[in-house]
Parts: sequence; structure tokens; C-alpha cells
Amino acid sequence: MGTITGMRVVRTSLDTAARLFLDWSRDPLWRAQVRRMDVEPPGRAVTGQRIVEELRFAGLTFVTPTRVERAGPTFAEYRGGGAAVTVSGSRRLEARPDGVVTLVATLDVRLRGPLRPLTGLLIPSYRRLQEDDLDRLAAILGDGVPDEDLTSSRSRPAAGGHR
Repeated sequence: MGTITGMRVVRTSLDTAARLFLDWSRDPLWRAQVRRMDVEPPGRAVTGQRIVEELRFAGLTFVTPTRVERAGPTFAEYRGGGAAVTVSGSRRLEARPDGVVTLVATLDVRLRGPLRPLTGLLIPSYRRLQEDDLDRLAAILGDGVPDEDLTSSRSRPAAGGHR
């Protein structure tokens, strides 16, 4: 579908932002279409970490095995894919001196096989979806989420089957 980049600036600590944004097992808390997220080893992104994401988009279910290719305390870069889609991208955090953190999500999505002709039609929808997800993430971080609310199972389904 192409590369989609979104950015939000949130008044929170770098550590709090990293605990939510750089731990894929917590994606169901803020990404609306995520149905399941399996992460091995569990926790914050590390180089070599394996992620299997199941999400619902455009009436279709996508299961995407992904691997974290590089990671550090404030970033993760990933690549993966399956029969219907390939993905790559990054999540980055930047602490600013004024007490806010900039979150940047970059995603490159490519549809494959019989879905490939739909690529042009789906780009605007996926861009809106990512923007809405980042708004949810910013709201959660801006509200000062307690640690116990950030705890989730490694493959927690979204509330009510979707969010």
C-alpha cells in the first residue's frame, strides 16, 4: 500500500511511552483492528523478537508473522509478512526537554497475490486507521495510565472482539 508515517507528541515519560509503544503485546490496548498479538520473547522489543499479529482490516483477517530486526531503548525496526501482505517499519521515541515525548510510527504495507490490485483503494483507509490508533495511544499516554492498566496477556483479544 505504501509507506505511512504518523507522529504524536505526548506529555509523558520516555519510559512510560516505551512500555506501551515498544511492546507489541500491548498493541490491543490502542490498535483498534488487532485481534491477537503473540510476542516471543515477551516484553519490550529486542532484536530477533518474533511477533505474530492477527488483525481485521477491510473485512479481511490478516495474520502476519514479523521479526524485530533492530531494537534499542527508544526504537524498534521490524519486517515480516505472509501470503497476503508484507510489512516493514519502525517505532521511534524522542524525549524532549520540555517534558514531552514524540512518538513516530512508520509502516510500509504491500498487498500480495489476488489482493494486490486493491492496494490503491486501501491506502487512504489504512492511513486513517493508523492515525486513529495513534490518537488512542496518545490519549492513553496523556491520561497517565497506571502500571496495572498496561498489563496485558501476550495474546489478548481486543475487547468485544474489536476496538
